[in-house]
Amino acid sequence: ESLERVARARLSILFLFLLFLLFSVRAEDDDDDDTFTFTRVIMGGSQSGERAMEVSDAGELQRETGFTAEEMQALQRTFHSICNRKEADGVIHRSELKEALGFHDSMFIDRIFRLFDRDENGVIDFREFIRAMAIFSENGSLEEKLKFSFQIWDVDEDGYISREELYRSVGASLFENDVKVSEDQLFELVDATFAAVDVDGDGRIGMSDYARMVESNPSLLNFMTVKRAMGGV
Repeated sequence: ESLERVARARLSILFLFLLFLLFSVRAEDDDDDDTFTFTRVIMGGSQSGERAMEVSDAGELQRETGFTAEEMQALQRTFHSICNRKEADGVIHRSELKEALGFHDSMFIDRIFRLFDRDENGVIDFREFIRAMAIFSENGSLEEKLKFSFQIWDVDEDGYISREELYRSVGASLFENDVKVSEDQLFELVDATFAAVDVDGDGRIGMSDYARMVESNPSLLNFMTVKRAMGGV
């Protein structure tokens, strides 16, 4: 038992989460126009003066992320389907994301939400949503995927995964999977993980340790890319 097994379980949840967001709402138009036909999106809700994203902003966001017009349309629909669940304020709140995905009220949803909410204002706006989704698209780099997934584990965001963080993260992962283990078994898993991954023996897992573990296990990388399949949904 080591971090590979736990990471695979956690990344599988993340993969399903991303798959849901990318393809749960299908664009209605099937033309070949690669220009994103933008419909009004309120940015920031009442917390930032409630302004609409300009068409030029939307085009810039599409160019930045590499999404096709069809994917942008689908993601916009998905965004609206989530952000209007409780408050029609144009942003996604934690409770709305949790409800949309059917997740438990655990640290896992907290970490996902935190990583999407780049400006840390407590909500996810459309730009943050699209930029986060782009990381795990085929356009996202390996470095971006590794950094994002590493940050899920790095709860205090100090650049390292401590034993306590791993214990809490593994517990949250198992909770999301409805897997019950004893406290002793959980501690044994954490110890085995550090024995296998913490190569320099400094009592913490750094980005280089994590990257080495992931890159040596190709199956983990499969969970980090949601392949484009819009037309078949």
